[in-house]
Amino acid sequence: MCARAAACRDVVVVEDVAAEAGLADVAFGPDCPVAGFCAATPLFAGEPEAPLLGTLVLADPMPRVFPPHLKQRLAELGALAAAQLRLEEAARRASAEAALYRLLADHSTDTIVRGDLDGVRLYVSPAVHSLLGYTPEELVGRRAVELVHPQDLPEFQALMRQIREGRIERGRSEQRQRHKNGQWVWIEAFIRLTSDKTTGRRDGYVVSVRDISRRKAAEDHLAHLATHDALTGLANRSRLQERLGEERTRGQRTGTGFAVLCLDLDHFKQVNDAYGHEAGDAVLRSAAIRIQQASREEDLVARLGGDEFIVVLRCCPAPGAAAERLSERLIEMMAQPISYRGASVEVGTSIGIAVASSAMVARGLDLDELLRKGDQALYRAKAFGRNRFIVAPQEDADAPGQPPAPL
Repeated sequence: MCARAAACRDVVVVEDVAAEAGLADVAFGPDCPVAGFCAATPLFAGEPEAPLLGTLVLADPMPRVFPPHLKQRLAELGALAAAQLRLEEAARRASAEAALYRLLADHSTDTIVRGDLDGVRLYVSPAVHSLLGYTPEELVGRRAVELVHPQDLPEFQALMRQIREGRIERGRSEQRQRHKNGQWVWIEAFIRLTSDKTTGRRDGYVVSVRDISRRKAAEDHLAHLATHDALTGLANRSRLQERLGEERTRGQRTGTGFAVLCLDLDHFKQVNDAYGHEAGDAVLRSAAIRIQQASREEDLVARLGGDEFIVVLRCCPAPGAAAERLSERLIEMMAQPISYRGASVEVGTSIGIAVASSAMVARGLDLDELLRKGDQALYRAKAFGRNRFIVAPQEDADAPGQPPAPL
């Protein structure tokens, strides 16, 4: 009967089984060990052309008449049974799929977050505990913006606004979020807008979050190496040029000037000759520390190579006077012996000062020329006996003037 119903893809009825060849003495179950009547309707997965799910069979120990309207009712019953089977199969598949997705989300090394359009978290995967120290339950119902670093918040809010308004469907964000212990963690978030499958209306977002602290640290280290001297940690020539440009712009905006100090160490070659290059490196590192200690926090200290140092004084109303005061401190500090492996190493410093007056800055300052004047003043200081500073003449000066007396 099943084979007949499947073959004709319609209801098959046998009113008297005994008269039907091949069906006599067939048992249909404990309540019907010998059937006198049977009918079968195929159960399809959808349309009649769809695959067969099974067959619904009715049996009776006694023969019976099965009029057409009952045959139609049996077909309708078969359609309902097939629909129920399809629903159960879909539910089973959906449950298995949901379990798989939950398994993936719960065991992913990335943190998976589901949120609504208001930014409220609806689901947070367990990986968040390793990332930020919170349990999922502590974050569900809260907004992501609560943990974002204030400096990163405007950009993140702008991105979420675009997602929420449907202007973009996906986005990427790098930001710092606050760990439960109070520290800041660099994270990378890949965000995607979601929509209701039935209505097509936007209903929230899904985001995958990962820790990029190591990558950011490596990037910061590379950036530091690109702009800083490896031996002393001071700014290098590249950063010096950037800072000079910044001071020129600041001076034009504020109507003030700035100054540059060009230094090198007196008798530094003798240190290398007497104690070796390791001692020379130690002296350079100590000199760098002393120059930084003497300078203001807002000033820039750079090393150009060898024993050449530059200090850029930030724009101020009287840059020349500030540069001379700093030079006096530097000469005094550098006159103090430097200890190296039990030996007392003595070096001094000669300084050339180049002042960029507010008038020079306003006219448009040649930064290379400013450094050249500082170098020339430095060489004059060394020529006049070292351990002193000399101020380079201003553009409108008639003569360089006499050097100051030795300090």
